[in-house]
Formats: sequence, structure tokens, C-alpha cells
Amino acid sequence: MVKFKKEKSAAVVEEKALSKQDNTQEEPVQVLQKLMSEESNLMEEKKNLVSLREKLLSKIQEEIDAKTNNIQNLKSEIKDLKFSCEELTKSFKTDAKAK
Repeated sequence: MVKFKKEKSAAVVEEKALSKQDNTQEEPVQVLQKLMSEESNLMEEKKNLVSLREKLLSKIQEEIDAKTNNIQNLKSEIKDLKFSCEELTKSFKTDAKAK
């Protein structure tokens, strides 16, 4: 009984080895087509990711520009408000002294 299993196992191993040889000798054209298809898919994915990256970088740059512009406007408004407050303070002190 053990002998039979060993013989069967050897036959299975031999069959698998033959099957592997058949797979390695698979139609070269089919293998090439699969590889070309995979390469094409990967190139398309890369192209899409590069495009997405460029769009995201562009949006980030737009946000940076908008924030920078907003900061400059706020600084200018603050400067104007400080000047206005100083002028009002001077005016108030002058009016208070006159009374």
C-alpha cells in the first residue's frame, strides 16, 4: 500500500513537471500579448496619475496664491485701520484738551 502511494506520488510529480514545461513553452505570442497588455495598462495608469498630480499641484498653487493675496490685503487693511485709529485718537485727545 505504501509502495502504491509512492508510485502515485512520483507520477503526480512527473505530471506536474510536464505541465510546467508546457506552461513555460506556452504560446510565446500569448505571453508577449499578455506582457504588452499589462505594460499598456501600467502606462495608462501612470499617465492618469501624472495628470492627477499636475492638477493637484496646480490647485495647491492656486490656493497658495489666493492665501498670499488675502494676507497682503489683510495687512494693508490693518495698516489703514491702525492709521485711522491713530488719527481718531489724536483728534479725540485734541478735542478733550480743548474742553
